[in-house]
Amino acid sequence: MAVLRQLALLLWKNYTLQKRKVLVTVLELFLPLLFSGILIWLRLKIQSENVPNATIYPGQSIQELPLFFTFPPPGDTWELAYIPSHSDAAKTVTETVRRALVINMRVRSFPSEKDFEDYIRYDNRSSSVLAAVVFEHPFNHSKDPLPLAVKYHLRFSYTRRNYMWTQTGSFFLKETEGWHTTSLFPLFPNPGPREPTSPDGGEPGYIREGFLAVQHAVDRAIMQYHADAATHQLFQRLTVTIKRFPYPPFIADPFLVAIQYQLPLLLLLSFTYTALTIARAVVQEKERRLKVTARIDFPTL
Repeated sequence: MAVLRQLALLLWKNYTLQKRKVLVTVLELFLPLLFSGILIWLRLKIQSENVPNATIYPGQSIQELPLFFTFPPPGDTWELAYIPSHSDAAKTVTETVRRALVINMRVRSFPSEKDFEDYIRYDNRSSSVLAAVVFEHPFNHSKDPLPLAVKYHLRFSYTRRNYMWTQTGSFFLKETEGWHTTSLFPLFPNPGPREPTSPDGGEPGYIREGFLAVQHAVDRAIMQYHADAATHQLFQRLTVTIKRFPYPPFIADPFLVAIQYQLPLLLLLSFTYTALTIARAVVQEKERRLKVTARIDFPTL
């Protein structure tokens, strides 16, 4: 009963305060209604579109690098790095990759991955490095062969090189950079296919940045290293292409895209005035010692 009595007194107190400040009460009720009305108006104005057919994209070739990389960097030429530098097998594979990419490119080697990172950080010529092939094998001698189970990874630039291929079609970079390898899905997934106007899959640009072309060239060079004649005959009969998965029929609703960015802001604006009013009232009570006075005058509270 004591808890219910305290709750009733608290409600009576708040009701009395709100009744004394009519304008404040009206604003606290009007702002949430206003922004709710804005959401309803947007929902009525923005119409959804039903896409009844599956979205199918054409195939993309990864036999060569994109056209952008046929133009060398200013005052230099593209570089293809490999690690470790003391391995003849790694050098042979990297030279085969260079010839397969069919652009003017030179090969540079580094003893370790740390040396390569230092070169990227501190050497002004590092901007011409297209990619680095890092073989994850302990080559004890320069003549050690490449194992059948090859492990390697590719190191590409964090920032995009192919500025001609942005999502907006302009020459300006997007705000987000990097490859986002830790994310399986976008933070705000859109209804429908991701970047629907990009047959190559869009960001982060595995095709337009040359990643898949280099990866395919490395895989093919490793096959040639172990079985040159068989690999040559194999690729005479087939062509490797990349194609996006078809997307099933969906409902394109731009309102959902807009609301996932604007809803938190609208909620914040709706209750900003209420929060400021409550904070002001609490501060005034503390300054005027109203709670202490109430306890002294009305001990039953």
